[in-house]
Amino acid sequence: MTNQIEMFDRKRKKFRGGQILGFIVFFVAWIVRTLIKMLDLKLGTLYTGSMIILLLAIAVMAYFAARSIIVERKIRKDPFLKEALYNELVQLNELKAWKIGFFSLILFIILAAYLIIADLLKDPMILVVGAFLVGFGSYSITVHLLDR
Repeated sequence: MTNQIEMFDRKRKKFRGGQILGFIVFFVAWIVRTLIKMLDLKLGTLYTGSMIILLLAIAVMAYFAARSIIVERKIRKDPFLKEALYNELVQLNELKAWKIGFFSLILFIILAAYLIIADLLKDPMILVVGAFLVGFGSYSITVHLLDR
């Protein structure tokens, strides 16, 4: 049974790592695309290329998220796996990650308010996507780092 526990633990870590890799690619492509748009640069090929990369990154994140959800469900349904892989430490790490995600989102809102007041930010979509990226990214990265 310990082989099964180790297998599920490796899968869970691999899928979380894949989600984070997809997130990082998405974040970089989104920043490039946003800067091109904000600075009114005429880089059509790079702008289109960054959109393709964004879509591929979304597909990668969706794939790894779906796989991660399937593994987590199997872990929570099996009492032996749940006891071994969803113990108090994992729950504490998830709670810490939610707190870090929450406070990083508050810091992002403060930064966004400053940028709006300074009249540097005019596109509300940047705020919406940025908030999702900060919240999801900080939570996912924190869970991954604490789970090591």
